[in-house]
Amino acid sequence: MQRITCLIIIAGLLASGCTACSSEKEETPAIKPTPTPDPDPEPDDPDKPQAEAIEAGKTIPAWQKGQMDIHFINTTMGESIFVIFPDGTQMLIDAASSLVATNSSNNTTNTGIRSRWDPTKTGTRGSEIISDYLRKCMAWTGNSTIDYALLTHFHSDHFGGYSYSLPVSEKSPTYRLNGFSEIFDNFKIGKLIDRGYPDYDYPFDMATMADNAAACTNYINAVKYHVAQGDFTAEIFKPGVSTQIVENYEADKYPGVKVQNIAVNGEIWTGNGSATKKTFPTKEQVSFSDSKNITSADNCPPENINSCVMKISYGAFDFFAGADLQYNGRSSHAWKDAELPCAQAAGQVELMKADHHGTTNTNQTDALKALDPQTIVVCSWVDSHPRTAVLNNMETVLPSADIYITNFWRGERPEGVDDKVTDAEAARVKGYDGHVVVRVAEGGGSYVVATITDSDGKMTVKTVSDKYKCR
Repeated sequence: MQRITCLIIIAGLLASGCTACSSEKEETPAIKPTPTPDPDPEPDDPDKPQAEAIEAGKTIPAWQKGQMDIHFINTTMGESIFVIFPDGTQMLIDAASSLVATNSSNNTTNTGIRSRWDPTKTGTRGSEIISDYLRKCMAWTGNSTIDYALLTHFHSDHFGGYSYSLPVSEKSPTYRLNGFSEIFDNFKIGKLIDRGYPDYDYPFDMATMADNAAACTNYINAVKYHVAQGDFTAEIFKPGVSTQIVENYEADKYPGVKVQNIAVNGEIWTGNGSATKKTFPTKEQVSFSDSKNITSADNCPPENINSCVMKISYGAFDFFAGADLQYNGRSSHAWKDAELPCAQAAGQVELMKADHHGTTNTNQTDALKALDPQTIVVCSWVDSHPRTAVLNNMETVLPSADIYITNFWRGERPEGVDDKVTDAEAARVKGYDGHVVVRVAEGGGSYVVATITDSDGKMTVKTVSDKYKCR
């Protein structure tokens, strides 16, 4: 009986103890789940100034370390892009300074597009506008060097037209100032990269056989002079690699930056490692029935598709810079469609520059689907940029993508221009008529797009987007 009583007492004590333990567990705070990381974390340094918001009607705030800026500079004379990497490394892609007012060969003019602002009427060169713009950006960064100057291909709207009326360089009588030749004289350059250095002989001798041989010769003479003087080094663009263009100053502090070279002269990155595939005829395979008429060679790669093509990345942000890629002529030679394999190698991006100013035979449906950008910037400089069919295709294939255009001629297009932008198409464009600035937040998790004034030189914000979250 005593044994039974003891067992009952022990059982009661155990029960009481378990109840106490249970009560203690209920009072212990539950473990909270780990929060999802903020794609745009505040900097750990409390002394670091917070990024200033971009506001319409105000001057665009200065770039700050940790941000990446991509400036599409509008000169009305072609295409020019200035990139400021998170550590302050700077790269200029092309130097828009064409001298062409009307191009009768493809039925386009730029009299309408320049009705808003025409710097050529005052004799202003595109490279003068670019130089002024770069100096404003360099005041932000404290870096007076263009660390990388990159020419995508040898067309005047990308490297500068030529005329005997242009001023001769004070440094050398061998070249005149316009486009890149003027940039070389105005700034300290770290490294020049283009598609032809040092021989400039693919797919033929550019200095003698190109349609714009005088402009090519002028550029080549400027390059040779400055390299000989030790002013900068020069290299040919190397497809497939991601080590030719890197952050020069604080790469360890701002990781996640990568410039993937995709293609040049028909040698295209496969998307795996640094492997590439050569798709164009070799120089030896190109033949001409008339040595002074390069268009007589059906197997000669057109200049546009020889372009240097790259993808610039920062964290989750990717930018596809396809220069003047196009696909016309692929029915005769499949390799003439350089646009699609480059887009497929790049894959999904947040931002793309419209290939070849959005003109005919560009920005094809399959390439747009492969890139699937959130935003598209069209660098336009003649009345039919972008072609309405191309603009409509962008809006149809990518209904959620936002489009920005440096020059947007929306009215009745001048005589000889065979298309007209409709009100519905124009309404889809988010910003236009000015420089377009893409500012990527520190870490590369988000970005905004702003259009800023071009004609007054004040960099006043006209429009600014909501924040785009990178995918």
